Amino acid sequence: MWREAGLLMAASLVLTGCGEEANRPVSGGASTEYAIREAAPEPAPPPPAARMRASADEITVSGSRVQRPDGATEAAQGPLLAYTYQTSLELPADILGGAHAAHVEACQNAGPATCQVIRAQVNNADGPRPSAYLQLRAAPDWIVEFRAGLETEAEELGGQVLSDQTSVEDLTTRIVDTAARVQAQTTLRDRLQQLLETRDGDLSDLLAVERELANVQADLDAQASVLAALRQRVDTSLLTLNYQAERQVVEPETFNPIGRAFKEMGDVFAESVASLILFLAGALPWLVIAVPVISGVIIGFRRLLRRKKAAG
Repeated sequence: MWREAGLLMAASLVLTGCGEEANRPVSGGASTEYAIREAAPEPAPPPPAARMRASADEITVSGSRVQRPDGATEAAQGPLLAYTYQTSLELPADILGGAHAAHVEACQNAGPATCQVIRAQVNNADGPRPSAYLQLRAAPDWIVEFRAGLETEAEELGGQVLSDQTSVEDLTTRIVDTAARVQAQTTLRDRLQQLLETRDGDLSDLLAVERELANVQADLDAQASVLAALRQRVDTSLLTLNYQAERQVVEPETFNPIGRAFKEMGDVFAESVASLILFLAGALPWLVIAVPVISGVIIGFRRLLRRKKAAG
């Protein structure tokens, strides 16, 4: 059993290395071979004729033929590209919402296998300057046909296409690397399962194999999810549409400040009169006291001046 565990760990390390080595695309007609050996001397390379007969879709793992990851086969056929499109439309305010709804409906009518609405949003729908946003993920052919009619449609509705941007990302290396990793982990998982089913041994050894199997399965699931997401980006294209209302020469809200001023003029006048009344109400008691005192002071000061002039 210890010998089996040692071979198992060696197989795990070499298979992990295979995930990094198997990412090289096959070119020409020759195939690349990978093997796991038990400290045995390297065998002589096969004759050229045998290499030419080897299928480009196969690799050698632990002395047995298995299918090469799909990513490597696709890479041999050409680069794996992910396309992203961004288009901005300027439309009359009264039909912007209808155009947005029509585009959403067109995607939904195509079916989820062809087109999916990722996000749809309309802002200030009843206001003077509405806007909208739409993001779709669809089959490349559907996207190309849809985008081809956007400019004509915008002109017929009295609007225009403000900007149209296309970006491309090459995912060939990432897909090939991930596919090779998935293939290597799948082979290792199958070997671990076979070992658990056919070998007897100590409980501690079996538990160690089960733990290793669980780790391999978790990594395999994670890598498979990444590979599926990458392939979806290649198999479909992402389209983002931004809608904005056409700007008028004189917007209705241009004179809004003047209208608000007339509406608020009565309130401002009433508040001013109210403030004056409050001031007078607060100052009146002081005036009743202060006026006689101030008058007495003024009269006394005048008398004093007259006496000084008479004495002089």
